[in-house]
Amino acid sequence: MEKASRERLLDAALELLGGAGAASLTVRATEDAAGLPHGSVRHHFGDRGGLVAELFNHLAERETAPAGAGVASALEHLLGPGRDDTLARYELFLMAARDPTLRGPLVRARNRFVAVAAEQVGALAAPTVIAALDGLVLDALVRGHHNSRDLRAAVGKVMGIR
Repeated sequence: MEKASRERLLDAALELLGGAGAASLTVRATEDAAGLPHGSVRHHFGDRGGLVAELFNHLAERETAPAGAGVASALEHLLGPGRDDTLARYELFLMAARDPTLRGPLVRARNRFVAVAAEQVGALAAPTVIAALDGLVLDALVRGHHNSRDLRAAVGKVMGIR
């Protein structure tokens, strides 16, 4: 079954962000990458800003780990097969840091992951744990590699697992 136009646009936008960065995310490039006619972004999202705001939720849905997957396994996915989505997420973080209108969608999407962490480390520690895990992932992306054993050990320390 073919994806709906709206989802195709969101997927194409994430691929552009993850592959070439925020400068590549234009309305026309998104429509072309999705194989849809010009005007599709305007129809579904109003403008580029509306598209970007929807990307936070769409990405959070794509990044949700399967039930039973451990934190270290989820991070390995983000650095391996999910690498382009991870790069797109950091592009969106920077966009939200510069554009206050995007902070709400970012926080709402991020709260999903904080809630999951809260189940393991408590509500008070959860935002800090998520930030620390983001730091581990960003460091691995910047360095261009990661060692699974070291990543698992670091996750254990961040999560308070011995």
